[in-house]
Amino acid sequence: MGKIPVTIITGFLGAGKTTLINNLIKEYPEKKFAIIENEFGEIGLDGSFIIGADENIFELSNGCICCSLNNDFYELINKLLTGNYDFNHLLIETTGIAYPISIVNAFLSDYQIIERFAIDSVICLVDAVNIEDLINSEPEVRKQLAIADIILLNKVDLVRTGYSDELKDRMQEFNQLARIYPTSKADISQVEILDTCQYLGRKIEQSVSSFKNLTFLGNNNVKHDIKSVGISIPGDLDFERFRFWFETILFFAKYRPYRVKGILSFKDVPEKCILHAIKDNYVFDKGDLWQSNEERYCKLVFIGRNLDNLEIEENIYKLRAE
Repeated sequence: MGKIPVTIITGFLGAGKTTLINNLIKEYPEKKFAIIENEFGEIGLDGSFIIGADENIFELSNGCICCSLNNDFYELINKLLTGNYDFNHLLIETTGIAYPISIVNAFLSDYQIIERFAIDSVICLVDAVNIEDLINSEPEVRKQLAIADIILLNKVDLVRTGYSDELKDRMQEFNQLARIYPTSKADISQVEILDTCQYLGRKIEQSVSSFKNLTFLGNNNVKHDIKSVGISIPGDLDFERFRFWFETILFFAKYRPYRVKGILSFKDVPEKCILHAIKDNYVFDKGDLWQSNEERYCKLVFIGRNLDNLEIEENIYKLRAE
């Protein structure tokens, strides 16, 4: 039995998350969704879109599951796994004021969950009308952008012509790895949004390879501390020294990355090593073999707070294999 894909939907209050879920139900009639809602202050889902939807929609109102994964969340996951529920895709809608990192980590670290579920992507909805103000005033909005695989720049029909392109550049200050799509009314009929497998090693390798190795410092008139940093060096690293250094960064360093993706070359290892880290949870995956005529290299992309690209690069050079 294959693992059930999980799509986590985040975005600030009023961005259009519930509208997106309703659109997903309409656009993917072949899917049998189970839906976990953890929202307040917005309209509910329209269960008439899907036969038996009421039986597969679960609402968590006892606190925000993003802040602290409470017993209700794990009880619900266990209920889905052990109950007589017919579904092949799990949607989780988080509260608009939350940073969903704890939900992501649950699907990467809990063995019972890992056996049955696999994260497909984290989708962040953005209100094009208000996002610039929210970026400056709401730290959680910046974090939501940083953790996303797909950013839907919603309500572009309500802003002036050309402004959506400016906003797209603005979003990439926080996360150059994310795929960004302009939408109106969360219409995803022309967007590849499900079954994109953003957490698979090959997808991570593709996104790291496409990174332009630039440091985005953001708008000088706006003070925020989240950015994307790309580091690339030639040659091999020593695995044990790299692992010790990397774990030190994840747990103790003054710069705390929210997300790290990398293509690494370790001495005496014939395959490319694909690294993926979410906060303090990381995994290595094997990629393609290094070809005999291919120059080996290491490339890492950090998305996070207070990143010092020069210090990171200097430290990585010290980890090169002798």
